[in-house]
Amino acid sequence: MVTADNLNLDVLELIFAFISGNDLVAVSSVSKSFLAGVIPCLYATVSFTAKHAKRYRSEGGIMSPFLTLRNHPDLAVHVRHVDIHCAPFIAVGQVHPKFLSETADALQVCKNLTSFVCGPRILPALLGSLQGKECLQDVHIYAALTTTQGEMLQKMTTLRSLTLDYPTWNVVDSLTRWAQSLQRTLSHLTIFMSQEVNGMFLEALLPLLPRLRGLHVIGCSKVPHTVVIKAATTHTPTLKEFSFTIFENPPPPSLFFLPTITLPSLRHLAIDVRPTSDATAVTMSSLFVSLTSLSTLVLKFADRQLPIWSSIIDLIAPPSAITVPLKRLALMDCAVSIDTVRKLSSRCKDLEMLEIPLPIKDISFQQPFTTAISNLKELHTLTDVGDAHASHGPRATLAKNDVRYMMQTCVNLRTIVSDGRMWTVSSRILLRRNSLEVTH
Repeated sequence: MVTADNLNLDVLELIFAFISGNDLVAVSSVSKSFLAGVIPCLYATVSFTAKHAKRYRSEGGIMSPFLTLRNHPDLAVHVRHVDIHCAPFIAVGQVHPKFLSETADALQVCKNLTSFVCGPRILPALLGSLQGKECLQDVHIYAALTTTQGEMLQKMTTLRSLTLDYPTWNVVDSLTRWAQSLQRTLSHLTIFMSQEVNGMFLEALLPLLPRLRGLHVIGCSKVPHTVVIKAATTHTPTLKEFSFTIFENPPPPSLFFLPTITLPSLRHLAIDVRPTSDATAVTMSSLFVSLTSLSTLVLKFADRQLPIWSSIIDLIAPPSAITVPLKRLALMDCAVSIDTVRKLSSRCKDLEMLEIPLPIKDISFQQPFTTAISNLKELHTLTDVGDAHASHGPRATLAKNDVRYMMQTCVNLRTIVSDGRMWTVSSRILLRRNSLEVTH
């Protein structure tokens, strides 16, 4: 007789692929056959976060997952993704040397690694272990490196996606040479918070990356948004994803009256808006004129108290027969009024995901807000992007009755995310029974 315990190992692996997080750990404790079946999923992604770093001790504390991989190299064959978001310290500014040693040794035996994320400034100690990874495709690193270390990066020639946080001039200087090796594979490039990137650099780099489909230049103050737009439209006209920052400093007069964004394949656009003056609204208005193919638009502002400009709302997804329906809209770090929500609902009727700061403190917001979004018949996910630390005093939160009212009024609304909680409903039958499932 076939039981769960004697199922074929391949079948168990397929079943366990639908499980994640702590559930995988629980399944591994059921039996030896379950342990064998869950190991590929359990070790596919290895993460090290702040909660692990706080409890890390070289002796007597929590064991690093990298120490496990070093002690059991046979498990490393299953590792596909490594995410290091934090590192343990033994003193201020001094990373624990044993952690670095464990991590470097573990990466050495992860031959099938496809993606690598390293947020803390520990990459120099790990660069040697990342060499020769033929399957490595996605890299996201804190790129404060020396010239020699930058040359080691250039040996990674199979990358599909590259994200450089705070790159030093050494890395920026070597990027054009590195791009010559990546021009057949690299499709997404992100440069975040660099003081070395300028217009001349982009004009030299982008022609070397003909397959680029995603370009994100964020927080690079020495390159105006007009220069980024001009370089992108000239050298990478097939972009599907595009992000840039608008700074306070106005661009030179010769660049101020640039044409609008002419990227016919563009689907996802994100703009980091730093200025708060009304003149910025005029600057932004020229950007949206020819964008008829967007499905995702993200706007991040610099002042949470500043109401979003009505002129910007007027330009978001204007009704047109040739306009591709906007599916996801995010308005972050700004004040959004009920009237603004009404206008958005009338202009973006095909929205499926809406991310805005909800005015929860206003006790009268629920009914007019819910009525406004009820026109969005395709909306299935609503996310509150208000910052819990933006104001003093206790923060108002959504009550269960508020959530139920919204889901009863909005036809397809299935998920509401607010204040670190996720409210979901699996079907309208559950809703009629007043049964809402709350997931933290």
